[in-house]
Amino acid sequence: MKKIKLLLLGLFIVISSGIRAQTTFGEGSGMYGTILNDLKKSLYNKGRVQKVTLDGKERLMFVSWVRDHIHTMKAYKYWEKDMSSYIDFFMGRQTPKGMYFDYWESYKDKNVGQLFFTNCFPNEFYFVDVNNQNFFFRMPIEADLEYLMVEGVFTNWQTTGDTAFLKQWLPTLAKGMKYEMSDPLRWSSKNLLVKRPYSIDTWDFTSEPDSLKNVDRLLYHIGNLPETPKGIMHGDNSGMFQACKQLSVLLGAVDQPDAAREWDLQGDVFRQRLNSICWNGKFYAHFIPEEPVPAHIKTDPVNSIGLSNTYSMNRGAPTREMSASIIKTYQEIGEKTNRESMAPWFGIYPSIHPHFGKYAVGEYMNGAVLPLVGGELCKAAFLNGFETYAVEQLKVASQIMSKNNQRLPGCVNGDGTAQKEAIPDEWGEAAFVSALVEGLAGVVDKSILFQEVEISPRWYFAGVEKTSVTVGYGNDGNQVSYDFEFKPKSNQVKINTRGKFDKFTLRVPIPEKMKSASASINGRNVKVTVDQVNQSQYAVVNGVGNTNFVIIQFR
Repeated sequence: MKKIKLLLLGLFIVISSGIRAQTTFGEGSGMYGTILNDLKKSLYNKGRVQKVTLDGKERLMFVSWVRDHIHTMKAYKYWEKDMSSYIDFFMGRQTPKGMYFDYWESYKDKNVGQLFFTNCFPNEFYFVDVNNQNFFFRMPIEADLEYLMVEGVFTNWQTTGDTAFLKQWLPTLAKGMKYEMSDPLRWSSKNLLVKRPYSIDTWDFTSEPDSLKNVDRLLYHIGNLPETPKGIMHGDNSGMFQACKQLSVLLGAVDQPDAAREWDLQGDVFRQRLNSICWNGKFYAHFIPEEPVPAHIKTDPVNSIGLSNTYSMNRGAPTREMSASIIKTYQEIGEKTNRESMAPWFGIYPSIHPHFGKYAVGEYMNGAVLPLVGGELCKAAFLNGFETYAVEQLKVASQIMSKNNQRLPGCVNGDGTAQKEAIPDEWGEAAFVSALVEGLAGVVDKSILFQEVEISPRWYFAGVEKTSVTVGYGNDGNQVSYDFEFKPKSNQVKINTRGKFDKFTLRVPIPEKMKSASASINGRNVKVTVDQVNQSQYAVVNGVGNTNFVIIQFR
């Protein structure tokens, strides 16, 4: 009886059905629970989540630009059921080539000027829906939507298990990917990677010569013609790598093994070429030029670091050792800039002098502090053995929120105050939600609907010895909950799991100075393996079933 009581104390992982899934941190989580709650509140503040009627169907929209919408799904999936209706609107508007549009606007009683704006560009980049009085536009410079749409559909499948939706849209996704890999404006026949004009990383404009005026200035700013100088931006290709792997999984889910194998191999090719062509020895180079960088853009493309380094880590493109090098680079930048900036979360570093487009050094993508970078960096640090550094990023986010009425602005100055022009707040807020849930709390869905779950509680890096966590999607049931307790004097963690899941992998960080671990599940000794993650070690145990009691003892 005494042994059973000991087993019931500790870290609880509870997976239950029949309860509307909510994602929360409980008592004892301290500032980290507060950050999560404030982020959620801000994500829903001022009617940000909207229902819109498009093509006669009510749809749930997080952000009007579909790429932003997809990037924020990594947070909204924990509270909302509808992950499909907005993205299928855009997939349904795919062009014959396979291209998607960035955004839609109604020109009924407004935005007539936008019609002129679109007509400045080749007609493949815009479409006017006269019947519904909407127009659609694709920033010609952008090369990301086709792989991001795969991410969006993957998220919908993971949170719903809806294979009918997959069967409907998989041909569309494959067509979009093939468009990226064949259109002369997007595909490099030289490097066999996706290319784009010289933007700041994944952003949607380049810097035009000061001599250009009026429409010519606009056309250069976001245009993409055969003669436009281009290069390889690594983030587009880490995105293609992830999309190939996700597309392979989705095809496997609808019993298309041959197609799944082909896309899996294509992902391997993208990763190999990306890591051989774009890696500069420390991080992914900002750009690999295919034509000379325009003379008015004063930058060193190979030795500058862009924001997609953080995304590329979380997409799984670099090795663990490469990820460690990227994180160390951000640590070095933080040390160099700590007198003028709260965080090294820059769109590009060094900034481009004297300006990039209309943006001076320190403004917007050209040197503002971007929480979207911070959130992705934080998550990557948790996943790659830099847990203490990850916690530091959470504390910086909290400081910035305290200066901005508990919201996390899209772009901030070095002192943490909000900039006037910024990307939607939701983008960075969603990145930090993901860092909290998958990084700090360590709950990762390894299949669909948490049928197979990985749990890596990293609380004691944050100084938390006892707390609780609940993670679930906006659909009913299939949620993961746990109460965490670590006893530093005895170096022991206790775990109780119950609920609805088939398999689980528990990965518990081994405390500093401890060298080994033993574990029991339901009173039976089980095998423990050690996973070396750069400078950290994790004790790993696997289990099945829905009622398990676990003790892990470190020595």
